[in-house]
Amino acid sequence: MIKTVWLLCICTLLASAIESQSTYENSNFTLSSALNGNGHQTLYNYNRFRVNEQIRDGQWFAVAIGDIENILGRELIQSNAYKIASAVTTDTPFSTQTKTYDYDEGQMYAQLYRLYAGYADEKHTVSLGLQKVSMGVGRIWNPTDLFNPKNPLALEPDEVYGSFALSYTYAFGSLSQITAVAAQRADKSFKYAGRAKGYLGMADAAIDVVSADDVSMIGYELEGELLETGVELRSEGGWFDDKVLDRKFIQGLIGADYGFENSFMLIGEWLHTSRTFEQELRFRIPSGALSNLVRSKDYVAISCGFQFDPLLYGTLSTILNAHDGSFYTGPVLRYSLEDDMLLGLGMMFYEGKSGSEFGALGQTYYVNFKITF
Repeated sequence: MIKTVWLLCICTLLASAIESQSTYENSNFTLSSALNGNGHQTLYNYNRFRVNEQIRDGQWFAVAIGDIENILGRELIQSNAYKIASAVTTDTPFSTQTKTYDYDEGQMYAQLYRLYAGYADEKHTVSLGLQKVSMGVGRIWNPTDLFNPKNPLALEPDEVYGSFALSYTYAFGSLSQITAVAAQRADKSFKYAGRAKGYLGMADAAIDVVSADDVSMIGYELEGELLETGVELRSEGGWFDDKVLDRKFIQGLIGADYGFENSFMLIGEWLHTSRTFEQELRFRIPSGALSNLVRSKDYVAISCGFQFDPLLYGTLSTILNAHDGSFYTGPVLRYSLEDDMLLGLGMMFYEGKSGSEFGALGQTYYVNFKITF
């Protein structure tokens, strides 16, 4: 029934739309990675061609985003790291990826990234389909996000799978709202979430609740300015019940960011958890809150960015495992060739003692070229 309603919404919008916008983007990465942490560098290429269609008719809207992805590099495709990554699929009641087409040196497939429709006015926002369910205020980590968790160690942390969900938000005012979400999963079960957000005089605050067959959470969000200093403080976290592992734990973060007048931006976050999951992660034991399982009780992250000139921007991110001293560092330079062309150079360094979390990972170097039209 839910699929039928969703398809009817899409068809109605397509038939009556008066505003539409089409965007095409091609992002290409050429990478050299030590896939197995043994120092041997593997050269490969990843290309993503994205089509983004947005339609609006008054308060009604629809969004469709699809990708054609190509992996060039036989050594990468045959590696264990790639096979493990390819085994991860969307937690949706239908497959969002086509079958893989194999050729001599690579693979190609198409993927549905987003497909949803809805209605939005001053008080009500409702959307149905494959979409991102946003929760949390963290910049680097989002422990309260049990729908579309991002990986801060990924090449593109903000590229996350969507959830097949019905989402409704009612705004009491400009600073207060409640949200309810029901997402259908791959096993046909549902994950439910509720969020109540308001302004408490000095900060925005929210209470989050998530319930599913394999995981439950009661969480919070806080975000506000520190005494008119320009420093933005934030915190999020909660109590988690991983029903698959039969483990209960607390996890949360405290963060801050500040933008200097010379365009220098500084972000910091501290992530703390009451329980670690070294063995569960090492042996890939199933979990209801997999993105929240960590090897250290404490992590510290710092990210900074600087605009060298109108065309050149640089960032540097570092994540430290406070238990074993290993760390990740990722410097990136981005140069705007034109308004719709971007050239990026990046590195992903992992350092630490033998047996440490980041010490077992190899280094990655890459060139990224993106064009939008």
